[in-house]
Amino acid sequence: MKSWRRMKIKILKYTLIALSLIVALLAWQSVDRAINVVGSSVWGMPILFFSSLFVLLYLSIVLIRRMIILQSMLLAIFATSLPFAFSLGHSIVMILAFLFSLWSVAKIKRDLHLNVKVSLWKSIRTGSALMLLAFSLMITSQYYTEIKNMSSARIMPQFNVGEMTGGLTSKLLSAMNPDFKNLDQEGLTIDQFILQIQKNQDADSTNDINSQIDQMIEDSNPNLTLAQKKALREDALKKMNGASAGIKNGQDQLIIQEGRKKFSEIAGVQLTGNEKVSDVLSDIVNRRINQYLGSGLAGSQQSSPLPFIMAIGLFLTIVPLGSLLSTLWLIVIEGIIWIFIKTELITIAKVSVEMEIIEQE
Repeated sequence: MKSWRRMKIKILKYTLIALSLIVALLAWQSVDRAINVVGSSVWGMPILFFSSLFVLLYLSIVLIRRMIILQSMLLAIFATSLPFAFSLGHSIVMILAFLFSLWSVAKIKRDLHLNVKVSLWKSIRTGSALMLLAFSLMITSQYYTEIKNMSSARIMPQFNVGEMTGGLTSKLLSAMNPDFKNLDQEGLTIDQFILQIQKNQDADSTNDINSQIDQMIEDSNPNLTLAQKKALREDALKKMNGASAGIKNGQDQLIIQEGRKKFSEIAGVQLTGNEKVSDVLSDIVNRRINQYLGSGLAGSQQSSPLPFIMAIGLFLTIVPLGSLLSTLWLIVIEGIIWIFIKTELITIAKVSVEMEIIEQE
C-alpha cells in the first residue's frame, strides 16, 4: 500500500514537471503570436497560459522536495523562450530571471519548513513577488527582442477615434467651434461633414439677410401693418431664393472640392469624400504618433527609443496585473491541494521538531 502511494506521488510529480514544460512553451509562443500574428489574442491567451504555468510551478515547488529537480525545471521553463527571441541580451535576462526564481523557491521552501502548521497561502506569498518579477523580466525581454527591429507602424497600437472617444471628440471640438457638433455622428462622411458646416454657415447668413430685409422694409415703409411687412419680406426672400437656386449646386460642388483638398492636406493622403470622418481622424492621430515617437526609425532602427518605451510600459503593466491574478492562482492551488488530500494522493503528517528559543529567565 505504501509503495503504491509512493508510486502515485512520483507519477504526480513527473506529470507536474511535464505539464509545466508544455505550458511554458505554449505561454512563450502566445507572447510571440501576440507580437507577430495579426488578429491573435494580445492578452487573453498569454494570461491563460501564464496563469496555468504559475499554478503548476507553485504546485511543483510545494510537492517536489529535491531542489536540483526544481532548479532544472525552472531553467528549462525559461529556456523554452529562447527559440522565439534568441539574443545575447535575452540570454542575460534569462540568467537574471533564473536567479530571482531560485531565490523565490528558497524563500517558499524555507517558510514551509518553519511553519508549525502548513499554510500554502502564507508560504507561497513569501516568494511570489520574486517569481512574478522573474517572469515579468522574461516576458518584457522577449517582447523587446522581437520588436526592436520592427517599424514604428507595427509597434504602435492603432487608435480608433470613433470607438475610443465615445462622443468626447465631438464635445471638445464643438466647444471650440459649433460647426463640429456632429463630428462623431455614425457614418458621417467627409463630404457630408463639409456640407453640414456650409449648411450651418448658410443658416447664419439667412438670419442676417432676414434681419437686413426687415430693416429695409421698416425704413422705407414704416406705416405698413405687420401682415404687409411679412408679405413683402416673403416676396423678397422668394425672389432671392429663386435667383440663387440655379447657382447653389455649383457652389456646393466647389465647396466640397475645396473642403476635400483641405482635409487631404491634413490627412496626408488624397481623399474621395466617401471616407468616414472618424476613420480619417484615426489615421491622422496614428500618423502623428508614429512621426513623433518613431522619428528615428527611418534612418536607424536602433536609434529610436520607441521599442524600449513600449517594453517598459509592458513591464509596468504585467507586474500589477500579475499581483492581482496571484490571488486567483493561490485559490486554485489551495483547491487542488485540498482535492489531493481528500483523495489521499498526499497526506499532511505531524512530526515533533526541535527548535531554538531565547530563554528569558
